[in-house]
Amino acid sequence: MSFADTDTDTTKLYGLTALPADQTRTKPATTKPDPVEISSLAVPRTELAARVDKYVRSKLDADTYRHSLRVYSYGCAIARQCFPDFGLAPGSALEETWFLTAMLHDIGTAEEFLSSTRLSYEFWAGVHALDILQDPSLTGLGDEKASETGMAPREQAESVAEAIIRHQDVQDKGSLTLMTRLIHLGTLLDNIGAGAELVNRKTIENVVREYPRPGWSGCFKRTVEKEKKIKPYAMVSRIEGFEGLIEKNGGKEGLMGEFD
Repeated sequence: MSFADTDTDTTKLYGLTALPADQTRTKPATTKPDPVEISSLAVPRTELAARVDKYVRSKLDADTYRHSLRVYSYGCAIARQCFPDFGLAPGSALEETWFLTAMLHDIGTAEEFLSSTRLSYEFWAGVHALDILQDPSLTGLGDEKASETGMAPREQAESVAEAIIRHQDVQDKGSLTLMTRLIHLGTLLDNIGAGAELVNRKTIENVVREYPRPGWSGCFKRTVEKEKKIKPYAMVSRIEGFEGLIEKNGGKEGLMGEFD
């Protein structure tokens, strides 16, 4: 049976709704978002979310792990205030899918993975995410006995993989999924300060207080440089001046030093 024969609600359920790649064509509901407390940005408590969090924490360095949590938090704040039509409600399958995407989007940058594949790190990460979301035994953390609630349905896993593979494919042609839009919003905000107008300053301060970013810009800049040295053809090579933009966003609070 093809996916076209399944319940069409899974498209919205897992963030597979198509949106214009051009961000300017998706207008925010507000340009003056309210402050959001960190308690309102809590991570999902599902078995699947806990399993993935455990795996990611075991593989990523502390800076990248906290970056992933900031990306998740920013995505939640932006979606709920500026794009309520996305439907990113607490406790929803979409929220869980977003958490999985945010936490796994940089798994390919882990030291043991970055130089062990010829694939661009986000491509490898997408394939890896597709596998481990559906097969707990691949984590190597004794998760083999995870129940069905600890494994992602195929369409949910594919939504996560699609977004991860395209998370640095930032351009204005064609379409992308809602989940891909969220990962663009969250990562660009934390990495280079783009889209800061979609989040209240107090929200950013709350997130950074909970998940500090000491040295994040330097850490990510080094990752990009290493990826391009090992794989000159890598996807990240298409982003001109990326390292410079990352470095400029190196203040304590990030966001191009706006809150230093």
